[in-house]
Amino acid sequence: MKPTRFEVVERDVITPDWLDNRATVERRNYAVSHGQAANPFEIILITPNDRPNAPVIITQNFSSNRSVVARDGESPLPGEARSMGPLGSIFGYFFGRYIVEHPYENILDRGYAVAVMHPPDYVPDRKAAGVERLKSIFPDAGESRPGALTVWASLTIALADELKADVPERSIIAYGHSRYGKTALIAAALSDNIDSAVSHQSGTVGASIMRDKTGESLKDIVTSYPQWVTPLASDYTDDYRSLPVDAPALLAAIAPKPILLGNARRDVWSDPEGAYRAAKIAAPVWGADSFTAERLDDFQPADDIAFWIRPGTHGVVKEDWPAFLDFLDAHFK
Repeated sequence: MKPTRFEVVERDVITPDWLDNRATVERRNYAVSHGQAANPFEIILITPNDRPNAPVIITQNFSSNRSVVARDGESPLPGEARSMGPLGSIFGYFFGRYIVEHPYENILDRGYAVAVMHPPDYVPDRKAAGVERLKSIFPDAGESRPGALTVWASLTIALADELKADVPERSIIAYGHSRYGKTALIAAALSDNIDSAVSHQSGTVGASIMRDKTGESLKDIVTSYPQWVTPLASDYTDDYRSLPVDAPALLAAIAPKPILLGNARRDVWSDPEGAYRAAKIAAPVWGADSFTAERLDDFQPADDIAFWIRPGTHGVVKEDWPAFLDFLDAHFK
């Protein structure tokens, strides 16, 4: 699935020397449509100055681009910060510093570019507003209309197509945490131009097995986040074993591209054990020795499916990004 229109209407360099001359920050404004009247959508591209054709990590984020492209709350992007309002600091306290801002110095110094987008600017991540928006985009789809996860993934796919057209040899990595970990896997499965996925704590409708599982259920998602999935998902909420496909099929569809599945020991809701089992089931599609982790904490960054787990709960903390970058170095350096 791709947008019917994904067109740059304006682009400008915000700063050529961000973070002590490490990077150029460019803003691109797009007109995006899936058949409806086009909507504006902003993407920020952060490129290391010493490596202009660096691999690009496309990230989907919980907060506005201005809040994400920042260091200690200071952003090179103009305008007022739009984030999570008074809940922003609480969100960061519980889910880690890097739930919003990424460790850009480390990412740039390791030789990677970053593209930042805020998917709810296109389809709201709220129950009523999100469902109404999807109905307006796909007025004739009925119960078979796609959910926001698929639509958000299509934005990463469209950007990957554009970046590859600009520099065909450049590698593209889809990254996301939690709900955007789900979209990273969907995008990698559906795109020929995405070379890898880093999916952190994606859980149900992501990397974790939905049949016979612990933690968040498909029924929980359909009830609390109906905007995420197709309405047809409700047909399986009372009998998970009747699902025609499960997480191992999604992972296998990404082969032969490398995947990192990130987890945390106390994140029972995202079911790390279920993600480990899904990886083990899917691994033969890549071939022998593609998944060598003998237990959940056996991190093998060079594996085709690498499994990362740390102490703690749901979020993105200081231990996570070094593991993500070690995985990327093993496959793209």
